Amino acid sequence: MPPIIHLVRHAEGLHNLGHAYWALIDPLLTENGRDQCLRLRREFPSHDNVELVVASPLSRAIFTAVEGFQPTFDRIPARQLVLLPDLQEISDFPCDVGTEVEELKARVRDLKVPIDWSFVHEGWTSKSGRYKPVTEIIEDRARDIRCWLSKRPEKEIAVVTHGAFLHFLTEDWEDSYTHEGTGWTNAEYRTFTTKPKESSGMDDASLIETVESRRRRGKTDPVPAAKEQAQLYVRALREWERQGYLLSAEDRYGVSSTNL
Repeated sequence: MPPIIHLVRHAEGLHNLGHAYWALIDPLLTENGRDQCLRLRREFPSHDNVELVVASPLSRAIFTAVEGFQPTFDRIPARQLVLLPDLQEISDFPCDVGTEVEELKARVRDLKVPIDWSFVHEGWTSKSGRYKPVTEIIEDRARDIRCWLSKRPEKEIAVVTHGAFLHFLTEDWEDSYTHEGTGWTNAEYRTFTTKPKESSGMDDASLIETVESRRRRGKTDPVPAAKEQAQLYVRALREWERQGYLLSAEDRYGVSSTNL
């Protein structure tokens, strides 16, 4: 049976305080962000059911996963937090560029949760190739994550990732520019089921938000149908560009992310 997926946007990072902070590489959580993690820990109802926690290797996602899902890790102390580079954010702004493996290991060495680094390869921070900020490439890695999650043996999985990438991952573009580059609030969680996409012509899966999850955030109407989602997608990218989000680091700062 396909797993239940709890998707979470990371808690507030320093870069969420304004454009002036977007030049920070891999920023940490703010004090408010740490408080948001504690609230997530208190309010998330399924700590006893989650069997796997995965996160983007960006620092704010790691710390959100550890702090927000501490009861899940406490239940089985040997449980590892799995880091997946494909869950990283979509842009090449410095704030969305990760920390290289050895430095990142030093940054998180005091965390009381074992970490699975097996997917985090050297050079995962390069915003080129698989991580280039191009919509077709982002869509490809979002599809790969959906497939990976849908085939996992665990019954419930928690995933901590980023606001813009969450729209590509869920293919849900409703309210996608309520906040800067996303419709998700910091440390918000939503719950999904999965099913194969039989008509896609490729290996893919759909993430379907549960009725209870939509109600939790005040939505009583059905999820927009595919045709409307396509229109919302186009509008979202236009609005993100207006907000300044789709500009690359080179466009905004005159430097390439490869030189950061």
